[in-house]
Amino acid sequence: MNPQTPRGRGAVSSSLLFVVGHPISHSLSPAMPNGVIARLGHPLHYVPIDLPPGHHSGSLRIVRAGNFLGGNVTIPYKEEAAALADTRSDAVEVCGAANTLVVREGKLHAENTDGTGFLDALEAEGWGRRFRRVVLLGAGGAARGIAFALGRAGAREIVLLNRHPRRAERVARLLSGRYPAVVFAGGDLRPQTLREGFRGADLIVQCTSLGLQGEWENFPIKDVQKSSGFADIVYRAGGTNLVRRLKARGVRTVGGLPMLAYQAARSFSLWTGRKVPGEAFRTLAVKALKL
Repeated sequence: MNPQTPRGRGAVSSSLLFVVGHPISHSLSPAMPNGVIARLGHPLHYVPIDLPPGHHSGSLRIVRAGNFLGGNVTIPYKEEAAALADTRSDAVEVCGAANTLVVREGKLHAENTDGTGFLDALEAEGWGRRFRRVVLLGAGGAARGIAFALGRAGAREIVLLNRHPRRAERVARLLSGRYPAVVFAGGDLRPQTLREGFRGADLIVQCTSLGLQGEWENFPIKDVQKSSGFADIVYRAGGTNLVRRLKARGVRTVGGLPMLAYQAARSFSLWTGRKVPGEAFRTLAVKALKL
């Protein structure tokens, strides 16, 4: 694994890490950092917290005062975490969503490793990091983080499609202010809009929760061009239904497991100062998912 400790960082003291969301029972997040922690011999433990809506602000008060280095935030708390943090990274300021919290002298710093972890995963798959035209399905916290990273990496056009099109349009305006050289647009998820959006797309990214909650029955599979890459950030053993169907048609696909692993590696580095390869996290996630 060959982890590296940046100069000036000391040993990690006995502390806790967490992932908070609702629901959380499906999450592979604890398996990865706890596996890495065991290999490194750190006095740390990563715990899942299933928190019903309405209790997040109270839980963060406990994190500030308790023996925590930080934690991950998932659905539905990414936007709330960004708003409640004391300081925020550039990505969080622009996107309004955080997936990682770091405790610094009793204060919470919000980061978003979704986008950088996503691009790390695509690069590991041999896809590179720069895509001319990208279509993102969804406009939630993960989609925002990914759009921010894609804009920074040099995308020329990014289209966000969401079941609530005004939300997608609002996110497009926010990102346009940060990356004026990139053309951002928003729209809905009707089949005809999807067909139009898919034309000429170098990359299509499925960022909705449909892979967890159900299947996308009216998804225009035949309109995804074989020249496009398709990434689904939802992870399932064997891939989501969309990933399996598109792969059978000859479309390049990648599921959500690599992104989960590589964003976890970046979060772990923020908490501990130790750089562990994303592939080490991926190996542990694969084992946990029993692929």
